[in-house]
Amino acid sequence: MVRKFVLGLACGIGLTAATAVYASDLVQVYLFPSKYVINGQLKEPDGEYATLNHNGHAYVPVRWVAENLGKLVKYEQANQTITIEDTNLSKPIVLDKEFLTIASKGKIKGIEYGIGANREEVIRQWGEPHQAGSWQTSYLRWHHYYYFFWEPEGNAGAIRIAGDAIPYRLPEVRELLGKPTMGEGEGVDGGWSYVYQAGEYQVFFHAESAEGKVTYITLKKK
Repeated sequence: MVRKFVLGLACGIGLTAATAVYASDLVQVYLFPSKYVINGQLKEPDGEYATLNHNGHAYVPVRWVAENLGKLVKYEQANQTITIEDTNLSKPIVLDKEFLTIASKGKIKGIEYGIGANREEVIRQWGEPHQAGSWQTSYLRWHHYYYFFWEPEGNAGAIRIAGDAIPYRLPEVRELLGKPTMGEGEGVDGGWSYVYQAGEYQVFFHAESAEGKVTYITLKKK
């Protein structure tokens, strides 16, 4: 994909080589096998990304590096601009009394787009999703957030959070949010679930056991 190639090549560690890049339509580059240590963790780009060497300078895949730093990256073709921004999509959620109040509006605390958000608007603001897949219905994923867009309008009908964004176990959820509206039993995917009613919306907390770590949270209309 041209967009991903541009994002991968455009940001060089050796910025002094920038004039050579713009001075000619063609540059000679070499694959530069390398590993990265990002915030103390060893990371290796998958086959979609590569590090390049040009005139002794390493050019890194900016999208891959930025996303591993928890950033959002987008490329605007019209003005050939790469934007890198902080985002709460990669940060742990905070459960408190305000969490359910915001959920009653169809939103996750700290995240600007909630239920009803249009797919094209979300992509325009957050850039290309990190993954497209399906759990009973198709979704687009940005960091730890999965947005399920209902067709034909393309508006978000459900939001799921998973992975390291959830630092809680089920007993902690109950302690912070109070007794669930329903649940405290086997969930739709097996395991154990709590369900909290928030206005016309429901928030599902799923774990493998009654004492287990929450594996995902889902927000949707009742």
